[in-house]
Amino acid sequence: MYKTPSRSARLLTAGLALISLAAAEGCRRPAGQNIVLTKDQEQQIAENILAAPPAVQNKQEIKFEDKITLLGYDIKGEVKKGGSFDLAMYWRVDEPVHGDWKVFVHFEAVGKRRLPLDHYGVGGLYPVANWKKGEIIRDVVNVQVPADWPDGPTQVLVGFFDWGALTKSNQDRRLKVEQGKGLPDDRVLMATLNIGGGDGKAADPKAGGAAAQARPPVAPPEYVVVRAAQAPVIDGKIDEASWQSARSTADFRQPDARPLSAELQTNARLLWDDENLYFTATTKDSDIKNDHKTNDDTLWEGDVIELFVQLPGQEGKYVELQWAPNGARFDAQFVGPRKPEWQTAKAFESGEKHAIGLDGTVGDATPDKAWTVEASIPWKGLGLSAAPASGTRVAANIYRIDDKGAHDLGHMGAWAPVGGDFHKLDGAGTLILQGNTPTAAAPGDHGQPLHPLAPVK
Repeated sequence: MYKTPSRSARLLTAGLALISLAAAEGCRRPAGQNIVLTKDQEQQIAENILAAPPAVQNKQEIKFEDKITLLGYDIKGEVKKGGSFDLAMYWRVDEPVHGDWKVFVHFEAVGKRRLPLDHYGVGGLYPVANWKKGEIIRDVVNVQVPADWPDGPTQVLVGFFDWGALTKSNQDRRLKVEQGKGLPDDRVLMATLNIGGGDGKAADPKAGGAAAQARPPVAPPEYVVVRAAQAPVIDGKIDEASWQSARSTADFRQPDARPLSAELQTNARLLWDDENLYFTATTKDSDIKNDHKTNDDTLWEGDVIELFVQLPGQEGKYVELQWAPNGARFDAQFVGPRKPEWQTAKAFESGEKHAIGLDGTVGDATPDKAWTVEASIPWKGLGLSAAPASGTRVAANIYRIDDKGAHDLGHMGAWAPVGGDFHKLDGAGTLILQGNTPTAAAPGDHGQPLHPLAPVK
């Protein structure tokens, strides 16, 4: 059975977890790899490597590829609003896992709120990369339930993801769950808990699984791109009549199709003419920030808006464009999904021109409201000798990432939700070039006016 750690051990573990996480962030290597452990820390790891399978409260037998098996979990504490409980997971190591991997734990009121509890192993002291074949790992996460957590069932979803691949090249790699045991995106519904509407006990993990886990049905969106009567001035103001003739997209959703918080509401508009594709997007943001100020840097680690475009007849080639609120931009061209790696792909120059509008300031402590990017992207820069014909259909997607949760789906927005891989254009959205202004909104379009913002000085 699970033994509750002492208060001092918890404090020590929390501190070391922060140190380990900082090492992983800055050096792109697993937490703890270069940390000299004290005898007490080594003892803590030893206490969480078990000699035999434990007598767990909730038994499970779920394999992640041929690497790791989830044996079950224990819960000890107050599973209620404002409460605190320890979630102890038991992993059997069947084969070593090489690389910078993390355990992800999502405490989630489906469609309402998510509490991410991603971590290395044993409080950051024993990362997954150090786990040895044959070991049984007791991995404890303390869950602090917010006092305003939504009523009703809450799911506990778990799995393993490659933190190194995500931070290095924005790849969403996960250990695959054995057939028939997992959910989309290689997650396991480990438990369903009753919060605020029940007795606080764990329910049958299968109870309501399909219904509770079902994502909102979101068909791939289409957007009619009208021809600009006059080319807009790229100044970040979005006040020309041409922009007012273009309807906005539907509000973005999380990449897995769940609703995006109103505090991060984002939508976009596009126009075109013989020379350029014109793009603008506005996103609400209470703290506008991006520490990367150099073009073609890793802008996705802060506030950023991204546009992916794949023109017809280009044999899988696509262009990725990113804009940060500080004015930095990233442009890259790929010949296939994430090929070549972004470090090579960023040698591409699109010739785009852009300006940023701010309702707030970048990088200081004063409250902010929103920011806008406005850009012109030459058709020649996208690989065409001339503008496409009216009626051309272009595969595309648009994203926003927030600095407050750059690797958390709850802080990411997508025009076309296609999952965690932003480079997935198969099944994404479609831009339809049209020769004149439509008389009615396209399905899913809103038509609300854009909020003009002050240009960046």
